[in-house]
Amino acid sequence: MARRNFQADEYKFRAGSGDMFERRAGMSISDRLDEERKEKIKTWVTFYRRNIHRFVQHYFGIHLYPYQRLWIYLISKSTRFLGLASRASAKSWLIGVYTVARCVLYPGTTVTINSSTKIQAGLIISEKIKALQSDYPNIAREIKELVTNMNKWEVVFHNGSSIKVIVSTDRGRGNRSNVTILEERRLIPSEIIDSIIRPFLVARIAPFMSNPEYADVIEEPQEVIISSVHYKSGEWYEEARKMLKIIANGDKDVQAIFLDYLICIQHKIKTRKQMITEKETLDPVAFLMEYGNIPYSGSSRSFFKIDFFDRKLKRAWIPRRLGPDGIGKNKYDIPRTVGELRVVAVDVASKGGSKNDNTIISAARLSPTNKGWQTDVVYIEAFSGTNVLSQALRIKQIYGEFCGFNEDGDALVLDVRNIGTFLFDALSTMTRDDERGVDYPAMTVMVHDAISEREYDELSGRCLTKEALKCIFPISASAQLNSVIASAFRSRLKSKLLRFLVDESEQEEFYIRGKNKDITNQDDPALRAHILSANANTTALINECISLEMRLTDGDKIKLEEPHGMRKDRYSSVSYMNYFVSLMDGDLLRENPDEDDLDVWMGAFGVV
Repeated sequence: MARRNFQADEYKFRAGSGDMFERRAGMSISDRLDEERKEKIKTWVTFYRRNIHRFVQHYFGIHLYPYQRLWIYLISKSTRFLGLASRASAKSWLIGVYTVARCVLYPGTTVTINSSTKIQAGLIISEKIKALQSDYPNIAREIKELVTNMNKWEVVFHNGSSIKVIVSTDRGRGNRSNVTILEERRLIPSEIIDSIIRPFLVARIAPFMSNPEYADVIEEPQEVIISSVHYKSGEWYEEARKMLKIIANGDKDVQAIFLDYLICIQHKIKTRKQMITEKETLDPVAFLMEYGNIPYSGSSRSFFKIDFFDRKLKRAWIPRRLGPDGIGKNKYDIPRTVGELRVVAVDVASKGGSKNDNTIISAARLSPTNKGWQTDVVYIEAFSGTNVLSQALRIKQIYGEFCGFNEDGDALVLDVRNIGTFLFDALSTMTRDDERGVDYPAMTVMVHDAISEREYDELSGRCLTKEALKCIFPISASAQLNSVIASAFRSRLKSKLLRFLVDESEQEEFYIRGKNKDITNQDDPALRAHILSANANTTALINECISLEMRLTDGDKIKLEEPHGMRKDRYSSVSYMNYFVSLMDGDLLRENPDEDDLDVWMGAFGVV
């Protein structure tokens, strides 16, 4: 084995011992070392503690890029460190390297890794440190035990040091650490950090400190914050600003490093071609934050602000998958509650292809309240526009699963401009689903006060099927109607009448805590993407919305314009749905004309 190359014959460990440091009796007894050797050890230990990056390279044999050497050096020189870096910049790997080096150089050190989810923090041990142990013999020599399972992630060293993952909840109280790692800080609530995690920190008390000669020696504990950037409205942003002000005032105990995607290209971690593909795949806001390392809050002309969006929903409605796996009962279905109505809304793509608009299907659960219909957007799907028959089939699949075809009060809000008219025609006939072996009924325009007599007659006349389900609310957007739709969306957002799904990381944590096996199914990686797709599309929706800039046309009409390269098709689908629900608010509040409710109703379309 390669590890034997690191041992001369006289250094062989005892037969039968699993401890590679347990050699012949007397091998490393301190009082038998001559003074010269003691001084050499002190000198090297001092040098390596002051230059941990050198220790990593010399003793571990790990090659570090210049930015990685700087990163590790800055951490070692700080009591608080902030690292904000783009995706693929190897920040988790670097934390693994640093914590192992720290534990080896400072015997008896306790490191805790904290994240929003235990499994996410555990990846540093199960993937990064485990790989280091496998690839570098001198790291393997130092590690006594490495445990990785759903209940425990821990690395134990022969010298008494340890690295362990702590769950960031009340259950984590009472732990102690000399080095605290906050992995992906933006996802950890400040309340948890201040009340549970930060109290962990204590100074390491080495045996020599009990000597009166060293009574004044204090070894400061460390807090290391690692994160990608996100919206400026997050709690992480204000903390980062405060730390930067401390650094600007000359405090050497606080250090920071910020890295964007260019560092990945420089060192060939990512290729230029890969980054171009990533940029085309992600929406501009997501790319700006995840790879550009630039926090985002929208421009001064943004019509929607990030704090308008209430992301609390942890239960997404997920349709059955297409193909053979989509047959049978849907375990992600959500049963109706008493009085609940459901709405599906569609913004139609006029052309196919990745560079054109997507067809967007959004779905919401409606519950009556004394302020209007509480609207929970539990599903958003995007697919590239194809022919109207395939689009009609997919819409009916979603509508049938989510609403059913027999519920009074449910609705399909449909964009009927341009190709939308032909989609209406396809929906207005029976649709055969060969894959699932079912026939979906015809659908036609509903009777509603907001639909003009002319439009109703025109659309109902296009439907040639008798007894078609009257559930379609048509949207024929004009400059005037677009202005009303935008105002209604902003108003109901500010009133917190709309709620949205949490982001992908929090949704994944929710599933893991619920022992959902689909999220960790290694044999079917597409399944994870399927059950998190609604959360990813919700993030894309919010990015679209906060990027939209307002300008007034014809004196008082609101026009929302997307920046170059951005889309607003998710916004269109959800805002159309919201417009229809805002009309329902009026009916609901007229039925319950309390004074406060009337004020809300009268101001439903006001822009403030």
